[in-house]
Parts: sequence; structure tokens; C-alpha cells
Amino acid sequence: MEPIIRSPNSLELTKEEKHCTIIGNVADITDEYIIKLAEWATTLWDYDKITMWKKSDSMEPGYFIRDSEKGKYKLHILDNEQLEALFNASRKDSPKRLHEWEKKELVAYVDWLTD
Repeated sequence: MEPIIRSPNSLELTKEEKHCTIIGNVADITDEYIIKLAEWATTLWDYDKITMWKKSDSMEPGYFIRDSEKGKYKLHILDNEQLEALFNASRKDSPKRLHEWEKKELVAYVDWLTD
């Protein structure tokens, strides 16, 4: 696992080639949230079972395939249920509830280069 990169508007962590990012008002978001996102991206979510990867530049929740200078990459933008699991402690293995997370306008996603 690579080091966590923190900027004023984002947290980033790469684990097993999955680049995980939380963007928005991240000032009071602790490392445990990006670490959990990376854990779920590499163990919980089975991306091989996703058959419908849409071509789109949207930042709406879903599963997308896009082109970049480095080649094609896949992008998973978390939906509301997944965001609740991450920030609202709705799963047994979720981090503690992030106070007023709904007001922070957070977006979380996972992306990786593909063949």
C-alpha cells in the first residue's frame, strides 16, 4: 500500500493497483475512511462480476470505462448505499460514523488501468 496523499479537497490511496479517492470537504476526514475504501476495493467488491461498464465522463455513481493518455481505465464511483457504508457506519466493518457527512458533498471513487 502506498502512502496516503492528502490535499485540501481530496484524500488518495493506492492499494494493489486500485487508486482510491475521496473528494470534497475532507478537512476532518481521518485516514481510516480512505484505508477502508482501499480495503473494500481490493476485497469486498468483485469487479470481475460487473458486466456493464459504460463509456462516460460522468461523475454520477456507477461503473465506467474511460480513455486516458496512459490507456483505458475503469472507474467505480460509489453510490449512496456504498457512501453510507463508508461514512454512516451502515456495515459491521465500517469506520465510525462521520458527523454530518451528508453536508460535505463527498464523492468517493476507485479507478485503475486496464488491459
